Parts: sequence; C-alpha cells; structure tokens
Amino acid sequence: MRHFRALPLLAVAVGLAAFVAGTAVAAAPKPKTVTFKGHYAGQVTEKVNGTDVAALTTGTGTGTVIGKGKLTGTVTASTANPPCSPIAGKGWLTGAKGKLKVTVLPTSRGCAASADDQNNITVSGTVKVAGGTLLFRKAKGSIHFSGAYDRTSGAFSIKLTGKLTY
Repeated sequence: MRHFRALPLLAVAVGLAAFVAGTAVAAAPKPKTVTFKGHYAGQVTEKVNGTDVAALTTGTGTGTVIGKGKLTGTVTASTANPPCSPIAGKGWLTGAKGKLKVTVLPTSRGCAASADDQNNITVSGTVKVAGGTLLFRKAKGSIHFSGAYDRTSGAFSIKLTGKLTY
C-alpha cells in the first residue's frame, strides 16, 4: 500500500516543479528592440607609421537607452588610397545603464575633402553591437554613423542611428 501513496505525492511534486519552471521562463524579460540615436564629440590622437594610421578616440555624448556617457575606441586606417580610406576598429559606448561593445565594420570609410585637403575628413559607416555590460550583456544590433574629423585640431563629431536589441 505504501507504493500507491508515494505515486500521487510524486505526481504532485513533478507538477509543482513544472509549474515553477514555467513561471521562471515566463518571468524572463523578452528582448527589447529599440531605435538607437546618439551624438558624440571629442578628440582623436593619431599615430602614423608610413601609410598606416592608428587613432585613439575619446569623446562624450548621449545615446538613447544608455544616456549620457562616453565613446572610446581605437580605429585603424590607411592613407594609401586617397581621398577615401576604409576604417575599422573596436570600442565602447558607455552610459549610466551599462556599456555597449561596438566594432566599426571595415566597409566604413573616412574621406578627405580633396587630394589637397587631407585634414578635413568625413566619416561614415556601420558599427556592429555585440554584447556589453549590465543591461546590455546580450545586446546586438547594427548602427550607422556619420560625422566629421578635423585632423589639424583632432576634433571629431558623429551622429549614430540604428536598431539595438537588448
């Protein structure tokens, strides 16, 4: 007779465990997809080695979802094919709610105003978002950027817009 009492208790325990597991899955937040918009400005420090350029970028600004914060990163380029050069690199967009890890895709470009004016550069392209910290640990997305860079003063300003899922 003892075996018959254990079966109903086992069935109740399994049912309760399934209910608790289902509630935990249902309580997990669904990823949000939002339009990301931002504007950042700051300074670039270049190191030129022949035609290879490495640029350390630091700036401040605001991005939707992350709020006021910083942009930091390192970009590589080449002066071998004026007036435009592919640019690529890695960096972070940082705000009060966390950091977004970004990679400048190599299809991005920096273009001089002319062959005679190599100091006024327009930049445009795409950054891929792949992770981050805090709220953005699982963030992903594609964000377009465009802006200007003055090689004489080192000043840059960019605008960003795209889709972000986190």
